[in-house]
Amino acid sequence: MSKFEPGGDAKAISRIASERYGGFAAMFEEHHWAERGSDMMRKVQTRVKEHYGSVAAFVDHHDKADQ
Repeated sequence: MSKFEPGGDAKAISRIASERYGGFAAMFEEHHWAERGSDMMRKVQTRVKEHYGSVAAFVDHHDKADQ
């Protein structure tokens, strides 16, 4: 269950991809996730959840890094 409003998971991931990595392509490269191009958008939430356990954990990890 997400702690975000509907669509909030995607918005949170997009924000972090932009602010921390400069975009989705760089985020996927940094994490060694294989997808590129339009496949990234289909798999980004799955990859985030596989790697971090949840979107909330992904957000917390990156937001705490800024503190």
